[in-house]
Amino acid sequence: MAVKVLIADDDHVYRSFIRRLLARDTDVDVVGEATDGEQAVSLSERLKPDVVLMDLDMPGVDGLEATRRLKEGGGRARVIMVSNLGDEACRQAAARCGADGFFLKSAEISHLMSAIRQGFQRRKPLGCPETCG
Repeated sequence: MAVKVLIADDDHVYRSFIRRLLARDTDVDVVGEATDGEQAVSLSERLKPDVVLMDLDMPGVDGLEATRRLKEGGGRARVIMVSNLGDEACRQAAARCGADGFFLKSAEISHLMSAIRQGFQRRKPLGCPETCG
């Protein structure tokens, strides 16, 4: 069974890049894309992804608030926060909102793929050496 992934990021280039990389893996199915947090919550409720790749900094409802809403709404999706910002404050804010993992957008794709699989298998923690200490 394929891991259903929702990509939430306001950067079209990043979304397209990640979608193409994930499409190479037959065990991953990108079920949708969102351009802001509001859309991410709505699509997650409708599409029931296993994992949401959530950009931390989006216009309108940001990734932190969207993650909070998903978790408070009882959604089962694991949320992996992605960001260009990798400081400790960002990681802690993501954790407080209920994110299951945190990655820099520059992280190795193999680390991100591993986290997606761990999320699908409901394992913790989701993270990689460069961003989780």
